[in-house]
Amino acid sequence: GKDMGNDEDHPESQRNGNRSARATIQLRTPNYDGMLNEKGEVPPLYNDQLEVADGDGPVDALASALKRALIPSHPSLTNLELVDYKVRILDPESATAAATRVMVEFRNTENDETWTTVSVDRNIISASLNALVDGFEYALVEYAQSCMLCEDDYAY
Repeated sequence: GKDMGNDEDHPESQRNGNRSARATIQLRTPNYDGMLNEKGEVPPLYNDQLEVADGDGPVDALASALKRALIPSHPSLTNLELVDYKVRILDPESATAAATRVMVEFRNTENDETWTTVSVDRNIISASLNALVDGFEYALVEYAQSCMLCEDDYAY
């Protein structure tokens, strides 16, 4: 499987220079802890975060950056691993405007369960990101202690 952890966890990657891609993401997560800040004020509704990560390819780098940004507020994602990434061109006669289907397989390293997400887009980066986000959302719904995406845990 592809590890989505920090490079510091893998000194051999730094030594050998095996990382071939870098991704930068800006992520906005809800600030839903309901706590006042140090000054007794209501904190902002959202936390904005900028993360950079290296990977064995652009999708691995993007997954690593997403994981790095989300783990502080969603520690259950620590056990998330990217297992496989497949791309298929659905209408090759369309050349560069062809629709691309991306399949991403994930694994929960704690219980060895796997799941696959699929996305189709004419832009391979959009299709890849959408499949990654769907996989992360699935992990949050299935494995998080509480989840704003789950009806049972979040009152409307």
